[in-house]
Amino acid sequence: MNRRDLLLQEMGISQWTLYRPEVLQGSVGISVAENIRFITVSDENISGSPLLADVLLSLDLKKEDCLCLNYDQIQHIECKRPIHYWLLSENIGQIDRTLSFCMPAERVYRSPSWQQFQSNHQAKRELWQQIQQP
Repeated sequence: MNRRDLLLQEMGISQWTLYRPEVLQGSVGISVAENIRFITVSDENISGSPLLADVLLSLDLKKEDCLCLNYDQIQHIECKRPIHYWLLSENIGQIDRTLSFCMPAERVYRSPSWQQFQSNHQAKRELWQQIQQP
């Protein structure tokens, strides 16, 4: 035991271990601001990527219109209006489980994981084709 633990024990204060610490990191009850029109869901942090900026430009959106989440955070989203979603994963099961959290969705784009997407010209072409479809 360290000094802090001994002091807390002497004061009669119990220490607890959190089983779900992500709850305290803001992942529960994520409300979507009114200006958000596009949500990306990826296991990697893609928010500062120039490639994401190009995708947003092709959708006629600004960086402020985009919210980047991971697959754990999307489960806690609170959104009542249609939004465009971009799901980046090679795991079909993960994407299928995530689709129920993307409602109501105006459009859902799908691509391989961010690492694969960045280097795969075919995946980029498929995303542009998805964007062009009415």
